[in-house]
Amino acid sequence: MADFRNAASGFMRSVQRFPERPALWLDGRTYRYRELGEHVARLADALRGMEGALCATLGERSLTAYCAPLACMLAGKIHVPLGASFPTARMANILSRTMPSVLICDRGSEERLQALLAATAHPMCVLFPESTSLDAYPAPPPQHRYAIVAPDTNLRCAADASAFDSRAHEARPVAYLLFTSGSTGQPKGVAVGHAALCAYIDATLARYPEMDEHQRCSQFFEPTFDLAMHDLFVTWAAGACLYCIPKKELLLPVEFVNRHRLTVWFSVPSMLATLQRYRLLKPDCLPTLGLALFCGEALPGALARQWLLAAPHARSENLYGPTEATIACTAHRIETAGAHDAVVPIGTPFPNMDIAILDSDGALCADGQTGELHLGGDQLAFGYWQDDAQTQQRFVERGLAGKRCTRWYRTGDLAMLDAAGVAHFRGRADRQIKLRGYRIELQEVESLLREACGTSEVAALAVSSGEGQPLAGIAAFVVAAEASKGALVAAMKSSLPAYMVPSDIHCVGELPLNANGKTDYGQLAERLRNMATPAPRKVRSKPPEPRMHTCVDGKQPSPMSPTNARDHA
Repeated sequence: MADFRNAASGFMRSVQRFPERPALWLDGRTYRYRELGEHVARLADALRGMEGALCATLGERSLTAYCAPLACMLAGKIHVPLGASFPTARMANILSRTMPSVLICDRGSEERLQALLAATAHPMCVLFPESTSLDAYPAPPPQHRYAIVAPDTNLRCAADASAFDSRAHEARPVAYLLFTSGSTGQPKGVAVGHAALCAYIDATLARYPEMDEHQRCSQFFEPTFDLAMHDLFVTWAAGACLYCIPKKELLLPVEFVNRHRLTVWFSVPSMLATLQRYRLLKPDCLPTLGLALFCGEALPGALARQWLLAAPHARSENLYGPTEATIACTAHRIETAGAHDAVVPIGTPFPNMDIAILDSDGALCADGQTGELHLGGDQLAFGYWQDDAQTQQRFVERGLAGKRCTRWYRTGDLAMLDAAGVAHFRGRADRQIKLRGYRIELQEVESLLREACGTSEVAALAVSSGEGQPLAGIAAFVVAAEASKGALVAAMKSSLPAYMVPSDIHCVGELPLNANGKTDYGQLAERLRNMATPAPRKVRSKPPEPRMHTCVDGKQPSPMSPTNARDHA
């Protein structure tokens, strides 16, 4: 493995080049590269002495959560982030499928830990990097053990990356596993390699040469979202400073951005919709920004036009890419002349990537013809963790005229190329949606509804907040005469992340069927469109509680108007 390159090497180079420059702003404190490097090296050295290939992390928006991915990769481990806000059942499911030997836990997640350990059968060593003693911790279940990171290490300075590079032959090619919603009812683990992540870092820094040690970059995303990997690895490879936006300011971050004079913005388009809703997306309201990137879902043209006025000095771009293609692989410059489109184009591929749009027969589509978008190139993931069938179904070998790639990922997204070679998103070929940037298979929501209700007659639909706006939520229909509403809501909350829990649950006498005897989602969408829309609600720090409705005639009020056709990518 003489040509192996660790994805964390960019951070280590910045530790060497910029030891006294700021690397991370967190909870009012600034960590310089030297100091952050010491924390990473200390944790990596501890992990190197532990058995097993995989290391999970429980935590978010903490020093441990930021250091853990780098430390895992430097130690030759495969990083598996767990969402601290995920239900225990979902985290336990991920642990049972990956069987990590080590679980890193930050201080803010210690209360969640006990329930998770009780639900996890295979033995793990739980590592507490922020603690100096185990005296205050309750005894773990007998199959698990606790450990702290030794206060001394011969790699404390972390100024010499060769201390880790010399061990590169021990590193595994997989850098991290991210679990996304699965149509079978089980999350799918996407295995992303060091080479793919390095290819993304290189392509991004080449496209945005303004990314240097003087930049101040936003950090919105949770660690289980692959866009968070951009925040850490691109920012720190450039020697820039990452600003962890406090939870209380995440929804309305304009004041934070201006107070800290951030220069780089990276978010999902839904963030702009929230700012617009509360009349905070005003002309020239973000004057310090020089670069703005959007990814994770379709960007409405109306929001893009408002953004260009709000951040007039920023180079603004719309990115596209599924987790299977490592963060993003196409980009499109947002300019006033082209912002009249209903949805901003997803653009052209990075130099190390290629795109192909194929019709139902597997032939390349002509310009202007809609087909399924395929992605190929250096950023493709290895596949799905321990799921050869899904890997073979989605990652296909195919030779295409004029294309250098022979291995392609079938995205399930519909797209078309215009005469200039720019790709435009045209929806989904299946029932997958994007909500606030999170990929959701509606079949997974329906699967849990069936289990909770004891009936097969359920339906889940995407909900929009209005024309030209990102998706707002999920509506569910359940056939149940005597539904235990409280138990149903509790079951959803205990098994699904908050963003996947339906915001509206309707109990009905029967589901409409089409001519083929299948659920008619079009009729359900029309039924909801006919329901009244209430006044805008106040901002909440967490997603709204699911509401239960009993509606047999389809005339009960609903807070949102859905559509079954806006499955954003």
